[in-house]
Amino acid sequence: MVQMLIMKFSDSFSVHIFKVASVFHLFIESGGALLARPDTITNTPVGELVQFPIQYNSTDQYDVTFRLNFPVPFKILTWKSKYPERIHIVHPLYQHRVGIDSHLVALNDVHVNDTGVYEIQIDYYGIELKNRDKSTFRMQVFEPVSQPVIGILGDCVNSPNITLSCSISKGTNYLIHWEKVSMSGVLNETYDVTVLVIDCVTEVQQQSYRCIAANPVSNATSNPVTVDLSNRANPNEGLNLQQETCT
Repeated sequence: MVQMLIMKFSDSFSVHIFKVASVFHLFIESGGALLARPDTITNTPVGELVQFPIQYNSTDQYDVTFRLNFPVPFKILTWKSKYPERIHIVHPLYQHRVGIDSHLVALNDVHVNDTGVYEIQIDYYGIELKNRDKSTFRMQVFEPVSQPVIGILGDCVNSPNITLSCSISKGTNYLIHWEKVSMSGVLNETYDVTVLVIDCVTEVQQQSYRCIAANPVSNATSNPVTVDLSNRANPNEGLNLQQETCT
């Protein structure tokens, strides 16, 4: 009976270790992982896997604490090198998304709200606690931008200018700029504005305009808009604005 109980406990313990190892293996092998570096900024799109290296400098046993320091400080998990199969998930926001081994902490499926300052603290101990190391990481998570759409307001028959606006449906922390391109494909000018005003009087030839939205992890370009000024002198004909197909 005792032998049977020992065998059941051993089997259960092995299964537990296998489950922990399998989850961590899934994190590591998911592909495209970004390695965060201490004291630098790691920019990542949503949904990615980010790895935080554990840099320990001792042959002693040690404890690892992974925590968020900013914007709201709290402990995420702790791990002991003496009991590598035991992972203590502290905060429910990271349940099923975080894994650890002796070399790194892996945070999977990152969200925009995961943006913040993280810390790995290592406490060394033999018979008693000796010293500790700390590594700080800053991570910024962005939603990639969608293709911009240009809005057109006005014409050169009824007003002295045309207004082009640029908007996107998805994306965080993005900037917009415009490019003015001649019909031969030469880039003439760029404008760091969201709304572009075209002066009907000073514009001397047909031009194509496109807007570009970008953040640190992505960029996208609108379909171009061609401004044809050939009919502006005729009050009976309007300005020809056409959306060209993006190739």
